[in-house]
Amino acid sequence: MLSIKNSNLGLYCRENGTGLSISDYVTGETWTIDENTLVYGAVDNEGGHKSELKVLIAVKGELVGDDKLRLTYMAGKETVEVIYTVCSEYIEIVIPSNISNNIGIISLPGSFNSSNGIKKYVLPIMQGMLWDGKGEPFESRMQEAYHHGFYMAMFGIMGMKGGLLCTAETADDCLWWVGKDKEEKTWVTNLQVDSLGTMRYDRCVRVYPTKSTITEIAKTYRKRIVEKGRFISWEEKIKERPALNRLFGTIMCFIGYCQDEIDYAKECEKLKAYGFDKALIYAVRFNTYSKDFLMGGFPPINLSKEVVKDIKAIGYDVAPWTWINEGIDDGSEVMRNRYRKNRDDKLTVTWRIDDQKWYSCCTSFLEEFENNVNKDEFEDMTWDHFDVITCATNNECHALDHKNHMGRKLSKTEDREWIRKLLIAGQVKSRAVSSECFNDNYSLEYDLGSVKAWPQYGPWEFWPIPLTMLVFHDSIMHTWWEPHNYNNRYFGIDCGNKYQYGGGKARLMATMDALYGCPPDVFPFGAMYGWTGQDKETFLFKFRFEDPDTQFALQLALPVAKLHEQIGKLEMIDFEFLSDDGYLQKTTFSDGTQVYANFSPQTSKYIEGVGGLQPESWIVVKNKF
Repeated sequence: MLSIKNSNLGLYCRENGTGLSISDYVTGETWTIDENTLVYGAVDNEGGHKSELKVLIAVKGELVGDDKLRLTYMAGKETVEVIYTVCSEYIEIVIPSNISNNIGIISLPGSFNSSNGIKKYVLPIMQGMLWDGKGEPFESRMQEAYHHGFYMAMFGIMGMKGGLLCTAETADDCLWWVGKDKEEKTWVTNLQVDSLGTMRYDRCVRVYPTKSTITEIAKTYRKRIVEKGRFISWEEKIKERPALNRLFGTIMCFIGYCQDEIDYAKECEKLKAYGFDKALIYAVRFNTYSKDFLMGGFPPINLSKEVVKDIKAIGYDVAPWTWINEGIDDGSEVMRNRYRKNRDDKLTVTWRIDDQKWYSCCTSFLEEFENNVNKDEFEDMTWDHFDVITCATNNECHALDHKNHMGRKLSKTEDREWIRKLLIAGQVKSRAVSSECFNDNYSLEYDLGSVKAWPQYGPWEFWPIPLTMLVFHDSIMHTWWEPHNYNNRYFGIDCGNKYQYGGGKARLMATMDALYGCPPDVFPFGAMYGWTGQDKETFLFKFRFEDPDTQFALQLALPVAKLHEQIGKLEMIDFEFLSDDGYLQKTTFSDGTQVYANFSPQTSKYIEGVGGLQPESWIVVKNKF
């Protein structure tokens, strides 16, 4: 048996490279690698999604100095080395870049089981999910962001005694493999994927033993983010961009994509009279290459500078719909030269409305375009909302005639840097920046990220938890996806028995926003298009301030906004489930504020020292530490 030990950790394996285990001397937990999850596959040119996964065969383990263990595996006829370095608080695991070009995907390192077989997974899907392994068998290779991917480059496992955090130190070219088989075995591990066709740089993850709580796993990850220089607090941001102060105590107001016949400024005055001193109003115009298209038969919203000026005079912030990651082919050479090319040297259709098609654009053009329009057409905006830029854009570009990567292919790593530059361009004039999807790869560059699941517990397989907010509450806001508003019942999505997400559940959504210390979200007025469910057919729908559903949503939103004004800048320091069925929960913030929430749709809950809490409601308790 080979071993490396220090006062906190022990790493063990047999001399043939099998039986790898980690002993956490602080908690007493032992973690053993599941050798069936040590896998590899060929390059598939589909980002690793379609490559057949085969099991690596361990052939040798050897000590390298006092703190390293090198394991050798066979991937078919190819040799793969994995190097474990034992440090005082973590174990770093590296696959060197000299791996064969025949390998396009490989686990790093594989999934771990606790010594007693009891474990729960902490997954950064949407706001965060707790999964104890229940449910039907499934297998998923999740990528960064999207709506069902990983919103932070980590996952956690909670055993009976201790926990384990895994962080992807190289997160540009990777997937997360999550699944359950017919024998009830569950797994989660990182999969590293080829870059431009090869594993051309060293791949690295870290595993950190922790206490067996959601909060400890989150805070350990937060510490790593701070160490890497990828964390900036609201206090620091506000020093650089004072206008960000207006984000706290605000209400998110999505007003649709389509131009309506209403007087938008007068509608905003109604919001002000209702009691909302601050509001984020979007979208007031479309920032796109071409605006000559219809949605549900109506053109994109396009408020004049005079109307925008009147809304700003009320004290509200306004943002365009910045949709420049894809564009309609207008026949011009300029437009066609922007398009991203895939590995087959082809363009990619990424969005459709009726018979209209949008093609993916190379991100290396976007910063320049954004800078130019902000000097002219959008110089009167006070924040900027990017459509899908942090959600589903990070990719390669294989065009060889783009001026910013002339004669060479653009990797995901370089692509990410162009996305970061674009988000920084959106910060001009002290603006806040938001985008679809919470994505911690852009934690320094933007301020609001979206998409959250409904807080449903009991029989549901995945239980939502405030994982993103335990890490980033005092740095980034986690909001609802744009059309998922308290009063908007369109666009709901059912993810089987795992979870659901959408809008229209005002009580449930307001209760979660209060618990998480997030701003409320209402569609107060305006026009939007949706899909009929038939072929490519779309339709138009509208909301009005006086609608009963809108009034009910605003009634619930106002106290949430007032709470957010008090705690929105604070660190969330703790989260707890207070009932076995998951419905009763508590969060604690750095000033001592405690928020209790009851997500049960029918049953009241009693809290010792606080009292009863009605279904789908919340209460605040102030404590001094």
